[in-house]
Amino acid sequence: MERRQFLAVAGSVAAAGCAGVTLRNSSSGDDGDADTALTVDDAPATDARTGDAASTPTPAAELEIFSTVSGTVDAGFQLQLYDSLRTVHERTRELKYGERAYLSGRLAEDTDYLFDLSVDGSLLVERPIYAGERVVLEIADRHTVRLVERRLL
Repeated sequence: MERRQFLAVAGSVAAAGCAGVTLRNSSSGDDGDADTALTVDDAPATDARTGDAASTPTPAAELEIFSTVSGTVDAGFQLQLYDSLRTVHERTRELKYGERAYLSGRLAEDTDYLFDLSVDGSLLVERPIYAGERVVLEIADRHTVRLVERRLL
């Protein structure tokens, strides 16, 4: 049986950003279904660390994930320091329709992170989260994650 998979990334890129998206498909198991992983490797919308306020620390990033999947999904979150790839937070939790997960409390000032989001064991998002930006992701179904908001704080 062939399933239609759709992966959409929607969002506004503030002033000077441009998103580069790489999709890679890999076969998973004997049933031949493909897992789709999304990698977005883009620079911050603007460089929040330059200008007159260069001496003040860049605020910590804000990261929010919410589910619009009917039923429940197992959402796995992993945060790594961007420079060293040292894991600072890793957790899997069940998300029901309408539930939100806030990871902002795990993020420090002047620190960039690499964020991985897995849904039911399939890696769907691997992207940098830069200090001073707000990112909101929506889990639309077991194979689709949408970028809802990405802006500077």
